[in-house]
Amino acid sequence: MRFQVTDALWVRLVDVPAALAARAIGPGEAVVLEVRDAFCPWNEGRYRVGDGGVKRTSAAPDLRLEVNSLGSAYLGGFSFAQLARAGRVEEVRQGAAGRADALFRWGRAPWCPEMF
Repeated sequence: MRFQVTDALWVRLVDVPAALAARAIGPGEAVVLEVRDAFCPWNEGRYRVGDGGVKRTSAAPDLRLEVNSLGSAYLGGFSFAQLARAGRVEEVRQGAAGRADALFRWGRAPWCPEMF
């Protein structure tokens, strides 16, 4: 029997403000995410994410990332620190990836039992 590792779970955030507002955010120092999204330009912008909620901001970014990288961190499959090491997140302020990881930390890894 031959096994093959394949993708089984995807997410494409089409409404970043609503998605971030719906996600559980842990305690910790807020971070400003600068999100780029060429396909859904209404998502582009800076978002202050903290335990007090999420709001658009004009503040300087702590992290810069494409929306697909935000989707990976949103699900919890990859941390912001891992994505930064892979060149998928730009850490503008030192330590920001770790702070974002604390805010997005979740007790379980994502899992999808169905192939679709």
